[in-house]
Amino acid sequence: MRAPRAQCPMCGRSVALMPTRRPGYGTIHDHKKDRRSLILCAGSMQHMALSEALVWQDALPGASEEHEPAATLF
Repeated sequence: MRAPRAQCPMCGRSVALMPTRRPGYGTIHDHKKDRRSLILCAGSMQHMALSEALVWQDALPGASEEHEPAATLF
């Protein structure tokens, strides 16, 4: 799975876009105004078009989307 990242319209930071039910759009992931503050940025949870994505982050190698069952003794 390739995860899109976009620039937040409020603070300008590069943040992840989470999938939504609306095709072609993503929701800006919750992020803080400042790394040490407890206040979320006003741009959090806004919808953006996937066409505005700056970067498409590839999945980590070896991380498959299918979850294999854990090995058991019986």
